[in-house]
Amino acid sequence: MKPCLVAFHAHPDDEAIFTGGTIIRAKRAGWRVVVVVATSGERGSKPEWVAGDLAAHRRSETEVAARLLGADKVVFLGYGDSGIAPKADPPSRSVSVVPATALARASVLEAAARLRRLLFEERATVLTSYDEAGIYGHEDHIRVHAIAAAAVLDTTCDLVEATIDRALLRSLRADLVGRGLDPAVWPARLVEEVGTGDGRSLLTLDLHDGLDLDRKLEAVAAHASQVVEAQDFMGLPPGAFHRLMAYESFRPARLLDGRFCELVSSGSSPERSPATAGAASI
Repeated sequence: MKPCLVAFHAHPDDEAIFTGGTIIRAKRAGWRVVVVVATSGERGSKPEWVAGDLAAHRRSETEVAARLLGADKVVFLGYGDSGIAPKADPPSRSVSVVPATALARASVLEAAARLRRLLFEERATVLTSYDEAGIYGHEDHIRVHAIAAAAVLDTTCDLVEATIDRALLRSLRADLVGRGLDPAVWPARLVEEVGTGDGRSLLTLDLHDGLDLDRKLEAVAAHASQVVEAQDFMGLPPGAFHRLMAYESFRPARLLDGRFCELVSSGSSPERSPATAGAASI
């Protein structure tokens, strides 16, 4: 029986941004891949060119991206998008502004039970979620972390948490500042608010110099209604977002099987030919 990867995400486009390369590698290794998306991302910004319902449009974009990545199945859990809390100092948010149907107000146990049923149905080998801070603090990402941790209980499924290696962010910031970036554009404190600093325990997939990165970026681009400007995403300055796409990091939270660790650490992506090298762009 094929091993099965269930990639659990909060919103459309998260699956491509944080696990796109991993999905591609799993499929090439013969795994079954199921993408589970908790919400439809309907509280994102709606471009003028999107006609009709934004939620339906974003689900459609996810289906296209999943096909590009090679996923076998996409499941939407149907929770509402919680939106992004307004910036404030100190941070504050009234629960009244979050819809009653939003993921941030959903029962963790109820959602975990639904996800657990899917894990049993798919005979999942590994479930991916996010680190405890939701990578960059989004309420829906934090709720995905909690739901996944509860869902794997009483199963034989491994759990690994998508994150960003903070050491990588520090290195990237140092490089950009060295190339002339104004340090105030990307304050050092923002680096410390994203991902995790415990690099020693991370599994990191490096997609550099391979066709897998090209395919991943195609899948990210399929989310045309929501591919964010860098300065609106995790506090990143222009140029940093796409450089980060070449890396996918995971922190093992529960390992019973271990084949996911072998998947991430073994092999490499197909190399580009000289004619296609450097073509990975959005």
